[in-house]
Amino acid sequence: MRIATRTFLYLFTLIAVASALLGYVSIQDERDHLLAGIRSEARLTARALAAVLRFYHPGDPAVDLDALLADIAPSEWSPPPMLRFYDRDGAPVGVACAHCNPLPLEQQQIDLARLDGGTQEEFFAKGMEQYFSIIVPVRGSGHSLQGALEVVLPLQQVNQTLAGTTRRFLLFTVALAVGLGALIIMITRWNITQPMQRLIEAARQLGAGDFSFRVEPSGAIELDRLTDELNRMAEQLEVQNRRRDRFYQEKLQLEKSLRHAEKLASIGQLSSGLAHEIGTPLNVISGRAEYLLAKLDKADPSRKSLVTIVQQSENITALIERLLAFSRKDEQPFIELSLQQPISEAFSLCLLRSKRSRDEIRLSLDLAEERLVADADALQQLFVNLMLNSFQAITGAGTIRIAVSVPAQNRLQIVYEDSGPGIPVAQRSRIFDPFFTTKQVGEGTGLGLFIVANIVAEHDGEISVESAADGGVRFVICLPQKFEEQS
Repeated sequence: MRIATRTFLYLFTLIAVASALLGYVSIQDERDHLLAGIRSEARLTARALAAVLRFYHPGDPAVDLDALLADIAPSEWSPPPMLRFYDRDGAPVGVACAHCNPLPLEQQQIDLARLDGGTQEEFFAKGMEQYFSIIVPVRGSGHSLQGALEVVLPLQQVNQTLAGTTRRFLLFTVALAVGLGALIIMITRWNITQPMQRLIEAARQLGAGDFSFRVEPSGAIELDRLTDELNRMAEQLEVQNRRRDRFYQEKLQLEKSLRHAEKLASIGQLSSGLAHEIGTPLNVISGRAEYLLAKLDKADPSRKSLVTIVQQSENITALIERLLAFSRKDEQPFIELSLQQPISEAFSLCLLRSKRSRDEIRLSLDLAEERLVADADALQQLFVNLMLNSFQAITGAGTIRIAVSVPAQNRLQIVYEDSGPGIPVAQRSRIFDPFFTTKQVGEGTGLGLFIVANIVAEHDGEISVESAADGGVRFVICLPQKFEEQS
């Protein structure tokens, strides 16, 4: 049950009980007052008639008792009183009634000896009607007792007056209770229900995780104390929630760092083995190529192929050294360069390796800005790894698009796209992990995009993958154009 309803019922019951008691006392006082007035008037009327009857006998035809009663009785009595006469022995001898029929009351013998001391008064009921009776002695000359006179007055008017007073009192009580009830409900709603509703809403918001919700004071001291405690609890929960989020973020970052450290350790071990296994045959290849290059004339057309072998052997050596450097942060030789050169060289190498023509795989460049400070060999390796993946993904003819722009000061944005099938959304979060590949066994090691991500990180840049407009893959690389000089 609502507080407003309960308060209304309590106060309404209290008002009803108090009104009933007050009404009962008031009506009884009104009844006593009316009966006292009637008794006083009945006494005056009875004594006046008794004084008149000292000189007249009720049976005297010259005496019109009805008219005499009408003259003496108050005009506001309705119905008018009735007179009953008794002789010296107390026997009834007649009745009289002014302008009315005699009341349906039985005649009875009375004891005149009891009237020596004065009058006899009583209230009695006949059926549903109530009456007041006063008997006074009638004396003749010499104060001799000649009989008695009884004035019987119906109390119908008194009952009607009391009934009207009771109805008015009830109507007033109901109107007062309804008015006070409405006022109590409004006051309770303004001062209790609405503030409690705000507190309930605040508790719901806190339960839903919104710790920024606050409750305004209502003006009620007790509720404001509860409001202050609720707001204080919300502030504490908000602080604890921020601490928890910060703790989880630090924990997540630590876990990522640990995973990265484990990957770097694995890469370091793998790189050491690869360097040992690849270094010897690579030195043989490079040495034989340099030996043959020294024996050929400068005009010999075979020199170009031997020069390419020596250069690529050096690139492989640099790649092995970079793999070894992933676990340590050695400084790289950064120089100012143009992106045109590493992109073109990477594309030529990929065409040579895949044995595909420029007509089949086209390279579209939009280099609005192409100069930056970076490691030339690293950028060439970056584009080689991206293009090799595109060459393997594109079946038939296709296009590789590279656009370079400057979206912010000293920031270079490289957008790399191809017309291949793209990368599924479920695999995008893992493509930069080492040894993750979707290719068949023997077709990929899973290190290409891992090396790309590390080259971007070495240049203090960011890389992300998206879906291209035509359904292919889209890499967005942001690199700083210039590095600040170290003091």
